Amino acid sequence: MQIKRYMFAALLLMAGVWYYVQKMVTEGEYSLEIFGVHVTLPIAVWAIVPMALLFLASVFHMAYYGFKAYMRRRRVSKDVEKLADALFWAILKSPKKHNYFDKRIKPVGAVLDNGCDDFSHLEKSRVHDVVRDAIDIVSAVNHGEVLDLSKYKLEKSNPFMVRNHLNMLQKEPERAEEVLRRAPYYDAKVLKEAMLIFVESANESDIDRFGELMDKRVLMRLLDTLDARQEKGTLPSLEAMERWIEKIAPDGRDYMTIARKLIKHYTPNELLAFFERLSSRDEKAFKAYLLTLLEFEMLDRANELLQDTHADEYPEFKAYLDLRKSGKHYPIDLLLHAC
Repeated sequence: MQIKRYMFAALLLMAGVWYYVQKMVTEGEYSLEIFGVHVTLPIAVWAIVPMALLFLASVFHMAYYGFKAYMRRRRVSKDVEKLADALFWAILKSPKKHNYFDKRIKPVGAVLDNGCDDFSHLEKSRVHDVVRDAIDIVSAVNHGEVLDLSKYKLEKSNPFMVRNHLNMLQKEPERAEEVLRRAPYYDAKVLKEAMLIFVESANESDIDRFGELMDKRVLMRLLDTLDARQEKGTLPSLEAMERWIEKIAPDGRDYMTIARKLIKHYTPNELLAFFERLSSRDEKAFKAYLLTLLEFEMLDRANELLQDTHADEYPEFKAYLDLRKSGKHYPIDLLLHAC
């Protein structure tokens, strides 16, 4: 469109010059020998010959570079289609090689052709600088390094941000409480991991501060620290344990696991009262109550409780009591596998 306007304007200008010279200056002629040939033309025509030559040269120039620009755009268009195809296969985890023409697209396409999961075989020299920075970040985080990613303003749920925070907790577990205090800035996975680390050494009141993050894994991790806590004299109270159990909605097997972990750290009276309260509130805790009675050899009390149940209920406990009455002793852990 622009070249058409230029041609129209140039022809109009030449026509204007020809008319001015022919009508206003002279109507004479002028002869010129060109390569042995005498050429006679009106002076008005000779006046526009340089303009015509310049016009033809400029049109050729614009046509040539216009064609080059067209071919470049065509190559870019084809490369964009190849990028889309490369992205398609990268998403499907089946990257394929493509031949890119544009030197600006080639460094980007090289990454997609390699796939976006493993960059270990990628020649970084072929990659765009910006893309290379992203690859360096991904590789470092995946290898356990801790980076400052704040300048990239990634979402807290971004998988590399999550992995980076997990790396930080692994290298600096003492920062778990800091993470929990700044909970809105961290993904749920990071908070769970921080809580798992935190309960290993936190006291009862500190654990209560972050009680909303209590779940089965956290509670079991806490119970695994009871030996160390008993040595330090920092066992949590059973009242606190009761609060934490309420938050995790345990099933029958969970209650029995909890009972096995608590038995050697608290007195019989404390534990029996504890599980009696739990079983009165949640019938799934009844097996743990029975298990605690059997652990403390309170067979008569366990038998009394079982007599108030239906014949088809708690068959494993009834069978165990029958064996004990007949003088046979079996490990109580068998009940854990039977339930």
